[in-house]
Amino acid sequence: MRGLVLALPFILSILAQPLAAEVGIAKILAPWEANGQLFQVAVDKLQFIGTFEGIMYIENGDGLLDAALFTCPSTQIIHILSNEMQGHGYCTIESPTGDYVYAEFNCNGQPGSCKGTFTLTGGTGKLTGMTGESAMIVRTALSGTSIDQASGGTVSAAKGLAIWPEMRFEVPGGNPRFGMLGTGNAGKADETQKPNEPSPSSGLGESANPDKP
Repeated sequence: MRGLVLALPFILSILAQPLAAEVGIAKILAPWEANGQLFQVAVDKLQFIGTFEGIMYIENGDGLLDAALFTCPSTQIIHILSNEMQGHGYCTIESPTGDYVYAEFNCNGQPGSCKGTFTLTGGTGKLTGMTGESAMIVRTALSGTSIDQASGGTVSAAKGLAIWPEMRFEVPGGNPRFGMLGTGNAGKADETQKPNEPSPSSGLGESANPDKP
């Protein structure tokens, strides 16, 4: 009993330690649609204010973020003379289980193509504490515009594709490698060899020959 009492503080200190974070990597593709307003805010400058909505698909497998829905309120500044643009926004990502992940992004480029950084800032439920970051590539195809008579701005509708080529996730106490992030079959045992089947190099699968030494 005395030994148990002495060991109790040590046991409690172990239980109080935070769970180790698991890290995973995944490539994500996401078709999206955007709607918003385009305003001329200077002689050579336009500003787009609107939202991007779409679905994320994780390459090489499924996971809690595969088929996740996202909504990203954002703004873009377009420089007419130099044909350059800067974009900034925030995203709310809803997984199929109803858990949420939040993110922020910045990108630079030209109208139709924007490259930058996408950063995960936290989550809820099974995704609580999730963080991560990836380069981001956004391709855009403007599909239609119309004049908003009330504000004088132009309502723009666009479609495109977002690519996160190497999203690195970190989930405290989770396991993003299997099932969490859909990183595919990496790390799984080779199923081509049957259990208990001897290796060809071991010689155990050959028939016995008493004439051999």
